[in-house]
Amino acid sequence: MNLQTKQLLIYGVISGIIFAVMMAGFDYFSGEEFSGFKFLIHASLFGFFMAITDRYVLNKKGKKENTERE
Repeated sequence: MNLQTKQLLIYGVISGIIFAVMMAGFDYFSGEEFSGFKFLIHASLFGFFMAITDRYVLNKKGKKENTERE
């Protein structure tokens, strides 16, 4: 596993957990009970899509820098 893949996985996990905590807090203040299943779904799906989006942006940025050097 290369460095970029590790960074994307770490970024996805951290962003997913932060989003899930915020959503759990919103549910708490709305009067709903905590749902571990909902927390895991929020964390995994949001983290997955953020990692994919970040990879796309980094690849696009890298290609742009390579064309500017030439």
